[in-house]
Amino acid sequence: MSRFAAYFVGLLVSVVVMFRTDPDGGAFSVAGGFAVAFATLLIDTALVHGRYFKLAWYGVRTWRGNVRVSASYLYRIRVDNRYLLVKGKRFDQYQPVGGVYKSHSSSSGRRNELKVLTDNLLVPDAVSEEDLRVRVPGRNLLAFVRWFEEGRGREVDGWREFFEELVASGILPGDAFGFVKYDVVERYYHPLRYSEWAQSQELLVADILELLPTPEQITHLKNLMSHSDPRYLWATEDQIRRRGAVPNTASQTTRIAETAEWTI
Repeated sequence: MSRFAAYFVGLLVSVVVMFRTDPDGGAFSVAGGFAVAFATLLIDTALVHGRYFKLAWYGVRTWRGNVRVSASYLYRIRVDNRYLLVKGKRFDQYQPVGGVYKSHSSSSGRRNELKVLTDNLLVPDAVSEEDLRVRVPGRNLLAFVRWFEEGRGREVDGWREFFEELVASGILPGDAFGFVKYDVVERYYHPLRYSEWAQSQELLVADILELLPTPEQITHLKNLMSHSDPRYLWATEDQIRRRGAVPNTASQTTRIAETAEWTI
């Protein structure tokens, strides 16, 4: 943001010089060259850091209130054009493997500076302790997101939830899934919205991780497809986009979370 401000000031000064000098003079040409250069840098910076401007606007809109922020990682586990989803722990729905990042005690000072409060929707317990599902003053929203993006003082990998939901649960064998590789596909920011459930503005952030299974792991994943188990679901893209609904079916009993569509 400071770089953007410097480019903006440079452009402004160049334009002022152009207006105050003879169009046929050398100073005008030099100032014009600087103006084009600063304008190019300004546009490039805006494109690269566009999300920061949007987040800054969100902060202005919610300046006097709190924003509920949930920062998570979600796995795209795709085999034969089907996506592996697991049954939610708190809600009766199928959702991507993954969960909310956790903060570390080393970040408590920074979180206190930003006046970050714990989430007031779920009763704190051993599982949700230190979750990055928090309430942030709107005036500090951009600073909080920038802290999150630095990756300091918080969990940064996607192993914990993968292990808990698929390995420790017995869905996948530990000897074949003692480790996993994955690519970080994107960091998804859902537009700021009012949550009826939270009764506040809400910002959802999710890192989309694509599992890169070994040949042995692919074999085990395909084996899951041949077994019926209420703990997981292999869903098609169409099912996910329809939130679990199946056309021309009288009874719609399968619910798929909105977050599953982010992984497609």
